[in-house]
Amino acid sequence: AQGHRISFFDHEMLGKQMWERWVEDTMETALRNEEFKVYLQPKYSPVNNKLVGAEALVRWVSPEEGVIVPRRFIPIFESTGFITRLDDYMISHVAKLLAEWTIQGKKTVPVSINVSRAHFSQEGVAERICQLVDAYGPQHELIELEVTEGAFFDDKDILVETVKQLRSYGFGVSMDDFGAGYSSLNSLKDIPLDVLKLDGDFFRGDDDGRGQIIIKEAIRLARSLDMRVVAEGI
Repeated sequence: AQGHRISFFDHEMLGKQMWERWVEDTMETALRNEEFKVYLQPKYSPVNNKLVGAEALVRWVSPEEGVIVPRRFIPIFESTGFITRLDDYMISHVAKLLAEWTIQGKKTVPVSINVSRAHFSQEGVAERICQLVDAYGPQHELIELEVTEGAFFDDKDILVETVKQLRSYGFGVSMDDFGAGYSSLNSLKDIPLDVLKLDGDFFRGDDDGRGQIIIKEAIRLARSLDMRVVAEGI
């Protein structure tokens, strides 16, 4: 009849629901047991091939499920709000690692950490990040905070203030995944960022020349704004 709809419940939907329930039931214990591990992805300069930085990536190493990649749990954490707890965890663990390397006399490079859209839009987050880092004491210049470009369409006033505060504390701030969604040049105009991170899709697939033109102009734009550029997935 008009206005009615039939939906079919299948095993795939059941499996998804069971997985989400398992994640939600397990995530608190996993955080306490430090099952979330920091993996560092290096960043190299194309000019001299030297290591100039790294990005902190998270993997959930579960005694039950083994290594769980982010795409299987990050969306669930975002929907439940638990993602801000993971953000704090990653910031603290990276700060501890950098402090240990400094004490041991090891060479250090800046490490970038993803901060969730939900976290970045909260008032007072800059002070909280500063407190988390200062609990271990590494130089603030060794830590860069990454926020996806989608966050720039939230409350821009709060975002601008947060970025300014983080930079005043000595942290770098990066726009992650530039070009992955509806990129806004207004965001680059209004928000004083340090790094522009080009989405990996720019560098995949067949290139008909148009992609190279966009990449070239994006790099030139970033340099004109005194921003560094990171190319994802090269």
